[in-house]
Amino acid sequence: MIRLALFGLILACLVPAVPAQGLPGIGIEGPFVRVQRNKDGSRTVFERGNDEQTLIKTTYTASGNISTKTIYRLDKRGNPLKCDIFDGLGTKLFKTSFGYSKRPGVTFGKLVQERLFDARVKRFKPGTREEIPVHVFFYKYKPDGSPERPVGITLVPGGKAEEIFGGGYESQALPDLEKLEKAEPANPNARPVGDR
Repeated sequence: MIRLALFGLILACLVPAVPAQGLPGIGIEGPFVRVQRNKDGSRTVFERGNDEQTLIKTTYTASGNISTKTIYRLDKRGNPLKCDIFDGLGTKLFKTSFGYSKRPGVTFGKLVQERLFDARVKRFKPGTREEIPVHVFFYKYKPDGSPERPVGITLVPGGKAEEIFGGGYESQALPDLEKLEKAEPANPNARPVGDR
């Protein structure tokens, strides 16, 4: 019961879904920090370092405590390949994989599937070693290539997703980072340790 409540809380804290492909703002050169202020008083901070292949999303409660941390691994175009989701204490809760269309046409290279796996309890197909996700998002597109609303399916038996996890959970797809507030460094004169 606690696990399900924690899962619902984590997913309720996540940002709204926006398809990741052609992600505006991910092309920002070099390291950056962006902040999203949420309606409940919490804030989500997106940080990327010099490697441009790792993006860290940290969600803070209204009182300033870390509620979740998500570490994305990106491809060279800035699309997420996978992410790991941690609670405020650093315990790995979930891992997510992203799948992109290989079909030629308007959907080529666009996000088509996102699979969320429980990192603490592995679930396998009966008689195999193939891991089963606890939740899957499917992304569909109109004939012109514009996205439709994603469809989510819960693969944990026992009822509807809202009953199992609670309402308010969202996809791990990234938002438009250019629309988020830029954050200034805590100390603009700060230098790496060891420089004199």
